Parts: sequence; C-alpha cells; structure tokens
Amino acid sequence: MQNAMMTPWAPMRALARVSMLMVILMILVGCDAPTPDARLDKDQATVPMREIQDMLGRQVSVPRDVGRIATVNVDAFRMVVHLQADDRLVGIPGDMFGSRFSREKTIEALAVAGVEDIPQLGGGQPGSDINLEKVVSVSPDVFFYWAFTRGDSTQAMADHADRLQRQLGVPVVAVSTLGRERDPKKIMAEIERAYALMGVILDREARAEQLLDRYRQEVSSLQARLQGEATPRVYLAHRTNLFSNVAFYYPLEQLGARNVASQRRGRDGEIAAEQLLHWNPEHIFLHTPSRTSRVSLDTVLDDARLQDVAAIRDGQVHRFKGTYMGWDLATGLVDLIRMGKILYPQALENLDAQTLGEDILCTFYGKPGLYESLARQSGFEDL
Repeated sequence: MQNAMMTPWAPMRALARVSMLMVILMILVGCDAPTPDARLDKDQATVPMREIQDMLGRQVSVPRDVGRIATVNVDAFRMVVHLQADDRLVGIPGDMFGSRFSREKTIEALAVAGVEDIPQLGGGQPGSDINLEKVVSVSPDVFFYWAFTRGDSTQAMADHADRLQRQLGVPVVAVSTLGRERDPKKIMAEIERAYALMGVILDREARAEQLLDRYRQEVSSLQARLQGEATPRVYLAHRTNLFSNVAFYYPLEQLGARNVASQRRGRDGEIAAEQLLHWNPEHIFLHTPSRTSRVSLDTVLDDARLQDVAAIRDGQVHRFKGTYMGWDLATGLVDLIRMGKILYPQALENLDAQTLGEDILCTFYGKPGLYESLARQSGFEDL
C-alpha cells in the first residue's frame, strides 16, 4: 500500500532532480564562457605581442605580426595606404564615398583596389557611430580608433577606447594626424609620432620615415623660397558656408600668410558679412573636400554685400582640399604648394604645382593619376 501511494510522486522527484542538474550545468557553462577580455588574454598568451603607447597615452598590447586591420578612422586608413599595408584591410570607415560627404570615391579610396568590397564598419567622421558587430565579424588583429574628436577630451576618448577594447576583445589603438594642437612644432611632432607608431605596428618603419623625410623636404624647400616675402591677408571658409570661418590650417601657417580669423574670439565659427568686410582679406580660400561638400563659387562672387572685399573685387577666390574626416599629409602638401603658388606668384613663378602635386600623391599613395581626380573633386583651377 505504501509503495502504491509513493509511485505517483516518483516521476516528479526525478524531474526535479533533472531540472536541478540542468540549472547547475548552465551556471557552470556560464561561468566558463570567455568574455571578450578573456579571449583577448588567451590570444595574447599564444601570439607574440608587443607593447605600444597609442596617441591617447594608453598602453596597448598588439600582435607583432598584424595581418588583419580594421578601422573607422580615415586618418588611420590613409596611413595604412601610405605605408603600403592596404592589402591587410578587412574593415574600413563608412561615409568616405557613396555618402552625403562625397558621392564619388575620394583619392584615398581610389588608391585601394577593390575598396568597395571591403566591409564598412561605420565611423568616418571622428566620433560617429561604429557598428561593433561588423567589427567583430571581420576578426581583426588590431582596430584603429580616433585620437581626436571635437566634442571629447583626451581622457574621455581614452576611456571610450578602453571600453571598446573590452567589448571587442581586440587591441584598440588610437591615432590621429592633426588634433587640437596649434603650435607648428608640436603639430609636426604629432604627425611624426603618428607615422612612427603606425610604422612600428605594421612593420613599415622605413617606409614611414621615407614619407616623413619627403614631407619635411617639400616644406623646407618651399619655405626657403618665401624668405622676406610680404604676408598676404587670407580668409578660409569652411565647406558648409562662406561665413563659417576656419581659424587655423597648418599649410597656411607654414606659408607664413596671415589668417585674418586667427585672432577672433571663439576662433572657428560663424561670422557676419560686416566682419568679412572689416577684415578685407586679399585672398579667400573655400574648403572643398569633395564635389558634394562645398560652397558655390557664384554665391560668393555674386553677394552684393561683399563687392568691396578685396579678394572678391580682384577675383582672388580659390579652393583648397583641406581636412576630410581628419587630415591627409599628402593632400596637405598639395594644398601647401597650390596656396603658395597663389599667394606668392613671383617667388614661386617657376613651380609646376600640377607636376609636383602628382609626384607627391604618387609617392604617398603608390598610384598614378590621383592629382587629376583630386583637382576635379576639389575644384582646383589651373595655375
């Protein structure tokens, strides 16, 4: 009788025991599941690593042999191409081309064969959204992040880079070619640091030094020809509109010209037409990174309020490439040469800006014909 009464409860007890075992098993499995950090530690235990300091001051362990590169940072993308490591790119920034910033491929994209087939990971504009799932899916050995955005402090950027590294389980290295610095010597030191760092990580140190030597040589050669020249007054307009001034551009500083907006309180930002009349620049340069992102020349020349501005009266309104999701050392040299030729026509009379510009772009990007593409995209006039 006792056995008959207990029989109905036996299956329930058995089910309870099985359920308890499953719960314990799930807990144990959950405890053993590797976190991204744990996966990173495991990878570092089996792969030869090196310790580097990125441009946010973070200590990062990266593989000695980097075969797969992902980045959302166009500065980093350009340096990878300059250092002849673009065949290792498995993920690239979004919005470089086919976007509201540029519908056609910009020269950095034109220099990479099959670039349209490489997954785009978001980013592009410093600080813009990143597709973390896509980053993980391309299994990079290293992920290059920004070392500069306009809205965040260096510490905030470093904290974000640390969080990304924990989330991705991949070494995250922050780099930039042109940040907040305005002192010319410190800017050059920052550029040298960026290329030296990328050279070490990508095992392209000799190539990095070769490009830096070419850059220094071109700047020094041009500056030597401008000794004793008068300093013209220049106004730089941002790509968004004529009255959004650019208070600092490194190539213009290197040329010794006077940026009329450089002493303005607040520096970059909107000004009134009256302010431009007061400054009365002899030359106006329009920031033109692409055919999509630019100020119409006619709107400048036809503005009735500005007909007494010397640059407009004398037809001295020109275009320059400027920054584009960061700054390109190669097109920066092209801007330096073209601006110099316009501002100091007698001193640089014998300088062939087009031939020299083509040679510079070919040296940095390893592909001929890029000057013609840049001239079309940035609306350069013949000099």
